[in-house]
Amino acid sequence: MIKIGLLGFDFKAPNKGCEALSYAFIEMLSDISNESMEIHVFSYGELGDIPRQYPKFSFVWHRLNMKKPIFLIKMKQVFDDCKCVFDITYGDGFSDIYGKVWNANTDLAKQIAIMSKAPLVLMPQTYGPFYTSVLKKWAIHLVKKADLAFSRDTQSAQEMHELGVGNLVVATDLAFALPYYKEKYDLNSSKRKVGINVSSLLWDGGHNIKLKVNYREYCRQIIKKYSEDDKTEIHIIPHVIDEDNYDSLENDSRVCKLLKKEFPCVVLAPDFKNPIEAKSYISNMDVFIGARMHSTIGAISAGVATIPFSYSKKFEGLFGNLNYPFVISATRIDTDEAVQQTVRYINDKDVLSKAYGRMMPEINDKLENVKKQIKGIIMH
Repeated sequence: MIKIGLLGFDFKAPNKGCEALSYAFIEMLSDISNESMEIHVFSYGELGDIPRQYPKFSFVWHRLNMKKPIFLIKMKQVFDDCKCVFDITYGDGFSDIYGKVWNANTDLAKQIAIMSKAPLVLMPQTYGPFYTSVLKKWAIHLVKKADLAFSRDTQSAQEMHELGVGNLVVATDLAFALPYYKEKYDLNSSKRKVGINVSSLLWDGGHNIKLKVNYREYCRQIIKKYSEDDKTEIHIIPHVIDEDNYDSLENDSRVCKLLKKEFPCVVLAPDFKNPIEAKSYISNMDVFIGARMHSTIGAISAGVATIPFSYSKKFEGLFGNLNYPFVISATRIDTDEAVQQTVRYINDKDVLSKAYGRMMPEINDKLENVKKQIKGIIMH
């Protein structure tokens, strides 16, 4: 039986974007081989619904505990017995923007994989930014030592290249391949449906993110404007849903419910159990505005006219790589300009839809290349 190890994949998490990467990757593995695999998942969260949805695979969960030497020894022993170790660092976690300790722990896990007998493959993700010199040097070392390294955007690949790392293959985000079922939700309506993913992270100003846009005012202005249009239906959609900690900074559902009280006319989306449900609901929108990047990836890949609301270089990097310019760069423009741009894009939704038609063949080609190279490693 083929054994593989996984690092930086969330199988069960409040963040449906992190889950989307895991679902999409397991779907990719399912396409690659009909053989049974034993998949060792090293994560903080449990396995969720994925084992039930992919019964041909055997999943073994190892709760991460990077502080205990005995766990690190066990981790290396498991990796030694694997055909390959795949790391995705939750899509954008290969950076110190979320904290030095976080970055060091994820780097240590990769370091153990490099020290093992198994090859390490860095799946499509964002690299950096790095503000700490030691962590920057460690990142350079890890990417150089990886047997195969994919970037999900040209920008961070170029930045790593400028740091002396030349072995990155530019791909795209795995979540573009996430399946969905539009018919799961009966949202038939003659009105234009505008979906807004409201980020609790931006609403409460978490992680010291600096925006020029007043995010609360931006959301309220967009909702107010289109709530007054009797031909438009506003849907408020969470994409990070923390059922166990309602008051969490990372609980979009909490903020969506607050806005529902403030604007009773809006439609409040349900608290989704997994990313497939989220994408299935979003696929029913005519236009979608998203501040969680994977919510916008889900929307675009479902053929919805999409307006990403950017708070980080990862947006411009990913969508710039796909020649998709319809991004609200909230770190660069003020609230009025952001609202005006959004309204203009909503009114020009056919232009956005045409851009989708141009970019999806390129996205599919990039994902096929990733799949082909992974198959070569696993089936060799």
